Amino acid sequence: MKKQTARLETVTPESGLTLSATFTDGRVLRVDLSDTAKRLQAFAALENPTEFATARVADFGWTLEWDCGASLDADRFIEMALEQAGMLENVSFRRWQDSNQLSLTDAAKAIGLTRRTVSQYRTGARPVPRIVGLACKGWEVEHRQQA
Repeated sequence: MKKQTARLETVTPESGLTLSATFTDGRVLRVDLSDTAKRLQAFAALENPTEFATARVADFGWTLEWDCGASLDADRFIEMALEQAGMLENVSFRRWQDSNQLSLTDAAKAIGLTRRTVSQYRTGARPVPRIVGLACKGWEVEHRQQA
């Protein structure tokens, strides 16, 4: 049986514009939305602490939303947590997998890894080694040439 993708379970506003989210697989990730609120008009209302505190899980755990109408997809929340933790190779790996519409199994076969390892790279449970990032780029080049 395939394991389901982790979804948001709970979200808790913390100090400043930091949000803590618990996922259905037990992970707890934190994201600082300060920069996002300053850069993007859709999130500007979150600078108001009362509005920020309205954060809630929506769409069966696929989305975070606020009363002002701002929303953030669970996958983007994970990417932001990885970015803020300095795990940029993991973000690049996720984007490679998504842009090529590869399942965990297909991504594993494409670059010679186990499905479990691909899952760990995708979630940030393990850092992505530089050589894996290069393998992803090489795979893309090969597939562009075949098309």
